[in-house]
Amino acid sequence: MRPHSLQPFAAPDPRDVRVLGPDEPVVRVDRRRSAVGVLTVTNATSTAWESTDWVVGACTAQGQQAGREAATSGNRPLVGYHDGHALVALRHVRQLRRALFMPRDPAPVVVTLQDGTALTLDAGDPETMHLLAVTVVDGMLELRAEPFPRASHDGDVLAAFGFTLSPPTIGRS
Repeated sequence: MRPHSLQPFAAPDPRDVRVLGPDEPVVRVDRRRSAVGVLTVTNATSTAWESTDWVVGACTAQGQQAGREAATSGNRPLVGYHDGHALVALRHVRQLRRALFMPRDPAPVVVTLQDGTALTLDAGDPETMHLLAVTVVDGMLELRAEPFPRASHDGDVLAAFGFTLSPPTIGRS
């Protein structure tokens, strides 16, 4: 028998929310859908991640990288970009602590689950943007719209959310 553990607060299912923002700031994906396929984030210009073994990295849709890549047992990135879309490998979601997706373009950020469920991230206003914060809570994805002043640099955002980039690994010869 599993020991009784604290349950996270109640949050709506993403199928019941169309826009993640001030009115509906958080949704939670059940364990099954959190572990199947890929979470796709369209129109996020950069992302940062932190794995359960404290590997922290960041990358942009243009391919610039900082920190370290969190690789899965399949030797694929846990979080990264492919064809301009940010992707989270859900098969390995229990290796992820959290990720942050930052929009800089006027195009709306759209989050899509493997089952086709899609949400749009509220664009904010001229002074405030919404970031997509993804946290893994007991194997479940929690998606949250985080208001943040429109910053001049992603480093400001990473610092505010406590992301300290891991030093890059040095290759062996």
